Amino acid sequence: MGNDVRLADIIDWDIRNWSAALDFWTKHSSQDLSRCTALEIGCGRGGLSLWMAAKGAKVTCSDFNGARQEALDNHKSSGVCDRITYESIDATDIPYTNHFDVIVFKSMLGIINSRDLQAKAIKEMHKALKIGGELFFAENLTASPVHQYLRRRFVRWGKLWRYVSIDEMKEFLSPFSDISLHAVGVAGTLGRSERQRNALGIFDKVVLDHITPNRWKYILLGVARK
Repeated sequence: MGNDVRLADIIDWDIRNWSAALDFWTKHSSQDLSRCTALEIGCGRGGLSLWMAAKGAKVTCSDFNGARQEALDNHKSSGVCDRITYESIDATDIPYTNHFDVIVFKSMLGIINSRDLQAKAIKEMHKALKIGGELFFAENLTASPVHQYLRRRFVRWGKLWRYVSIDEMKEFLSPFSDISLHAVGVAGTLGRSERQRNALGIFDKVVLDHITPNRWKYILLGVARK
């Protein structure tokens, strides 16, 4: 990764726990990221497009209403603009078939507030991948009853977001031939500042991730091969 690319520009928030996705994807992927074509779905600030482009991939950075100016600025400041193009893409209606080596998303399915449409989005990603292509994802899980209560009480979009379970994700991913999954994160999201989230994320990694059931964790990491 180039010296101009900061982890905070890739992950944005709760960096300690969500950045575990990057190592997990790299470890479980068979793709040569320096030679692949990639699509980021639901790009937000475009952090995953930045990460892929910094690895050498040719990336299509997309969101429902097109990439935000923040994403363009993020890419420009990191010197990877020559490897990124931008499109408006609905995750439930991707206009590509057998086209990409990698499709990647983070914390995106929940905004699709329908189980059937979430399943359809994963099917569309499967369709858009080449044979042997891979889906990289990190998605918010339903997590523990404590997480569920705090989201409803304190997160302004908590009642609008549809959090998925691990079993649902396994069902959504059924069209893929090979799937690797790993759940992380228990306390990290409870921090009020990034400094607190970082400290709690370390505690998660060292202690809580090893002693709590997966159904209490709030992030699911995955690599699924077509």
